[in-house]
Order: sequence, then C-alpha cells, then structure tokens
Amino acid sequence: MLICFIFTNCKNDNKSIPDKTGPNQNTELKVERTAGYNEFKNPYFGQTHQHTGWSFDEAFYNVKLGPENSYRHARGEKVKHPSGYDVQLKLPLDFMVVSDHSEYLGVLIQMYDPNNPLSKNPLAKQLIDSGDDITKSTKGFYGLVTKTIQPDGTTKPDSTLNTIEIRTSAWDKYVKITDDFYEPGKFTTLVGYEWSSQPNMSNLHRNVIFRSSKNLPLPFSYFDSEKPEDLWKWMDSQRDSGIELLAIPHNGNLSNGLMFALQDSYGNPLSIEYAKTRMRNEKLTEIIQTKGQSETHPLMAPNDEFAYDFELWTKPVAGPGTVKVLETNYVRNAFKNGLKLEQDLGVNPFKYGVVGGGDIHTSIVSHEEYQHTGEHNLKSGTPEERLLQNLPGEPSKIEQGSAGLSCVWAEENTRESIYDAMERKETWATSGSRITVRIFGGYDFGTTQPGDSNWAEIGYANGVPMGADMNSNSGNKTPQFMVWALKGPNSGNLDRIQIIKGWVDTNGESHEKIYNVAWSDNRVLDAKGKLPAVGNTVDIPNATYTNTIGSPELKTVWEDPDFDASQPAFYYVRVLEIPTPRWSTYDAKALGIDPPKDFPATIQERAWSSPIWYNPN
Repeated sequence: MLICFIFTNCKNDNKSIPDKTGPNQNTELKVERTAGYNEFKNPYFGQTHQHTGWSFDEAFYNVKLGPENSYRHARGEKVKHPSGYDVQLKLPLDFMVVSDHSEYLGVLIQMYDPNNPLSKNPLAKQLIDSGDDITKSTKGFYGLVTKTIQPDGTTKPDSTLNTIEIRTSAWDKYVKITDDFYEPGKFTTLVGYEWSSQPNMSNLHRNVIFRSSKNLPLPFSYFDSEKPEDLWKWMDSQRDSGIELLAIPHNGNLSNGLMFALQDSYGNPLSIEYAKTRMRNEKLTEIIQTKGQSETHPLMAPNDEFAYDFELWTKPVAGPGTVKVLETNYVRNAFKNGLKLEQDLGVNPFKYGVVGGGDIHTSIVSHEEYQHTGEHNLKSGTPEERLLQNLPGEPSKIEQGSAGLSCVWAEENTRESIYDAMERKETWATSGSRITVRIFGGYDFGTTQPGDSNWAEIGYANGVPMGADMNSNSGNKTPQFMVWALKGPNSGNLDRIQIIKGWVDTNGESHEKIYNVAWSDNRVLDAKGKLPAVGNTVDIPNATYTNTIGSPELKTVWEDPDFDASQPAFYYVRVLEIPTPRWSTYDAKALGIDPPKDFPATIQERAWSSPIWYNPN
C-alpha cells in the first residue's frame, strides 16, 4: 500500500523506470521500477517479527496455520485466528517478514498430517493428543525444550527431527511460500527466520533477514551455536558468497544485561574487530514488541516521565522468575555506551537504527489495541484467557502488549528497496499505531519547513536522514533538525514530539536529555522545559476516546540549545499520542468487567526514529 504526501515529492506517473545498479544492488534481482517509485522516499509500514505454526513453540499450542495465513492477514484479507474466529486488519501492511524459529523450523506442524511420515514420530502422538488442553501442550513444549533445545552441555537436538533432508525440505517450502506472496509495488515479503539463543534463560534472540530469496543457505540455528559471534561469522561467510543479510536483536529487556554488554560472549573487553563485525551484521535493533519495550527503564531514566508505566516487562521469555534490570538491557543506554566505546576503539558497536516487532505466535499480526488477539493461541487467544486465566509459572498476560511495527522510508515497495532502507537505517518503530515520522539533520536548511513541497529534497541535499551520521562543519554551526509527524488513520491525535539527545563530555561521562520540541493545544513549557499533560478523553468503562485534544500533525525546525561541537552525540525522535484505551480495557469491556487494577487502563502509543549521530571529527 503506497501512501503519498505532497511534501514527500511522491511520483506516481505509472511509468516503469529502469533499475539503477550500485554497490548495494543484487544484480540477479534487477527489476523495473514500480509505478510508485519516489527518489525522495515513501513511508512503508510492516512487520519484521512474526511467528506461525511453523515455529515449534506454537505447533505445540495447536497452531496449524502457517506463513500463508500471516501474509494474507498482513495484506488485508479476512483470515482465521487459530482459536477459530475471523480477524481482519482495518488497514493492510506494506511488507511482512515471517520469522519462525530456525530450531525445528516447519517440522512439528507436519505431524498433524496423518499422511506425512513425521506423524509416526513418537513426539507426534503427544503433540496431537494435547489438542486444546493447555496443560498437556505446556508439558509437551517444556519437555521438548528441556530435552533438546535449552543447552546445558548434555542436551542435543532430536536427530530424527533435525536431519539435513527434513530441514532442507521445510526450508525450501518456506522460501517458496514467501516468494508466492511477493507482489512488487503492492506487498513485499522478505525471507527471514529467528535465531533463538537463550543461554541460561537470558534472551539473545535475533531475526535474520535476507535481501533476496535466491540460493539461500539453511538457517544457522541455536543448535549450531548460542554465541552471537558465531552467528556473525556465519553471516560474513554468506556475504562473502554473495548473499546479503542482516540480523535484528530483540528483547534486550529480557537479556539479563547480555544484549548490549560491554564484554563479548567469552568475557573479554570489546575489541575493534568485535565492534566492526557487530555493526556489519546488525544495523538495527528492535525497540518494542509484545514482550515489552527496550528503549529504557525508570531505573535508568528516572527523569523520563514517559518511561514509567509503559509496557515494562521483566519476566523471562518462558517460565517463572524475573530478569535482572540492568542498563545493558536497554537501547538508549547502548547508544550512550556506544559513544564512549567509540572514543576508545574508534568504532561504535551499538550504532543501531530501530524497528518495532510483534513476536506474535499465532500467525496474526495483532498490532491494533482495539483488536488485539494475544501472543499465543491457547495461552492468550481470547479475552477470557488474557484477563481471567493464568497458568502456574507463566507471566500474567496483562503484561503483554500488542505488536509493534517496523517502518521504513524507501523508494518503492520492493524487496530491494525495503531491505536497503533497513540496511542504511532509514527506519522508525511504532508501538503499533501508524504514526509517520521523519527527521533530517543539517546545518543550513535555509527557510525550508517540514511540509514544504520540496522539504525532503532539501533535507537530503543539505543534511542527512534518520540513521545517518552528521559530521562537524568548519564554522562550528549548531545543527538544525527538521522534524515532522503525522497521526495514524485509526488512532489518537498526537500529544508531542520529543528529541532525545545523548552525548559524552570531555571527561568521558555520558549524559542524556529530553527536549519537547513540538506539541499540540497551545500549551506552554515551564522554566525547566516540562510540558503540561495533554489531557485524557478516555471513557474507561466504554473503552472509547475522542480526538478533541491533540493534533493530527506536528512539525518544527529545532536547534540544540546545548550543542557543543567537541562532544559526540546522538539525537532521536520520540512521538507520543494522546491517551487511548489499552487492549486490556477493550477486553474488559467485551467481558463486562473492570479493567485490571494493577496495570494502566490507557496507553500513550508512540513512535521512535532511528538516531542521527553527530561526529566531532
């Protein structure tokens, strides 16, 4: 789906434009430009983290729907939820990555077919007999994980389920399904999977995404190694053979400090080679998904009023207990630590762009608060299961959020263009709504304002977009930032735009500051830069709200009042909506009960841009 705005210089003349090859183009996929091609980029909304019954953990929970269901749902068709009811998005997505777990990918779901030889595997009877019995399904799931997936020095993958023949057959079919749903210019599918490393229940998962679907290798899985360094080494070898791919880590909030640690997997200090290798393979990180946001935490950012009560999850991915709340779990701290490491190493290992994700395991995208359908089928597929039932040893479902979205500025809706936008980090994330965000940083935009007919052209010509580096200039001018945000079609008005800055001073100490730069309703900043709350129109018992506050569009040109040309820094945008009902409030209304009292009944949906990085030298 193409969204065009006059100020994006959108061209749609229905003429095919020959492909321009370059250093980042895969010549085997050379195609003619689609009708919506725009050299100054269009905004596209998608999902880069989606699971189906091809993931082992969902096959056990009676999900028999595969990637086909996810693609149909994402492109706007009415489909079945595995719990049996119909679901349909109000607005289709533009692109989709189905990223089922590489461990036993597509294997267990085959056991449901009595004509498939895998239905005779000893595990099949347990899988099929569990049916809709959540207790049996959970027992079977944890049994498989404990015996063959969670390494402890003795566990090994089930040899009958992990043969080259089975893996190759499943992978080839997986890739073909992805190709079958690809419609250049209309709906893009990219081949991907999830590497599910979980050492000592510390989340180190990555989604691996390929630019092309041609001549792909079998996935590198947790069975091959639990160490990210080994995944990157494998990725480098694929790149050397002409395969373009990237990895996106997620849920740093559940990593017990390992995701953005200041040591490598062997306990050694980070090296130059480590930093280069990490950034060569991981250009993006997931900042939000159903298991919470990884931007920051109130303990790390006590002065950030919007870090409180927003999708905080500190439970393990599976099983009882809690995870350690450490600064190296969170993206904003990684940005700051990266600046310091760059001073020592000359390379920043955490110079990430950001995307949002789902991690929904039902084949349904479920990014809309008003139509949330749960993370897992038998665990949270209905309002009753989400609010009135809770399994022993499992986190309360009230803590789950709806899916986030991955968003890109790309020339057209094709694999090459969407992937290249991710590669250059011209991306932003949302907590699920369709907020559009754009930022350019530079030193001389003249009188150009966001929304002018040529503002994107001027932004690229005289500055850099989100995800890029901005170098110092000879006159030590203060950088300007052109910032623009537009509300989603089916969501609340906008409250404010903030720019979050992090920097390193001359003593090597890192800092952060949050600036309110544009806001609605004629409010006035106080002496400390604090902005009064936008208000709240939510009718909690009826799960409704009105857009009588806030603004559908916000924009500004902002200069950093505290700029020091000698200090490396990053700047990223955070856009907040007005309060709207959280999914749990919609569920409570459907059940005729009060919303849970131990969790907010409202939510301020938001978006985050990838940073612009300022380099003194």
